[in-house]
Amino acid sequence: MIIRIAMLFVGAAPLALGACATPPGDYPSLAQREIERVDMVITPPQTIPAPPPSPAEPTLSQAEDLVKSVRSAHNAFLAGESAVRSRVAAARRANAGSDAWALAEVALAGLSTQRSRAMVALADLDRLFIAASTSGESTETIGEARSEAAGMVAAQDAVLSELSAELAS
Repeated sequence: MIIRIAMLFVGAAPLALGACATPPGDYPSLAQREIERVDMVITPPQTIPAPPPSPAEPTLSQAEDLVKSVRSAHNAFLAGESAVRSRVAAARRANAGSDAWALAEVALAGLSTQRSRAMVALADLDRLFIAASTSGESTETIGEARSEAAGMVAAQDAVLSELSAELAS
């Protein structure tokens, strides 16, 4: 059986190799062409790019409104922080599921809601920043507003993490 298969392959080999033998004149030469021999160096014109235009007035107005929204949410966060701290302190030794623990969780959720309001406004600032950046406008003003909002949200994140860890212990 193996001998028959081997003889079949030996008989079919010349047929398979015949496909590789084609006349040499049917294909283009791979030699270097005349156009490839020319040394051409083109120097681009030396122009100073114009500064990007400042964002449109509605965009700046939106950014200011969003920063005001973040500040409002941050002030509400700060106003509610002391009450949440006292609830968490009262629930520190309480078992999970007890009344004190549940009140602390609800208060912490309320504080987290204020953070969420700030995050929505920060996401909108990110959208404005990206739109200004991709359209070639200056992002300096929106970037400053975005940094201010991100700083407030980061501070809120730190407080929420601290209070959550305190409640869990």
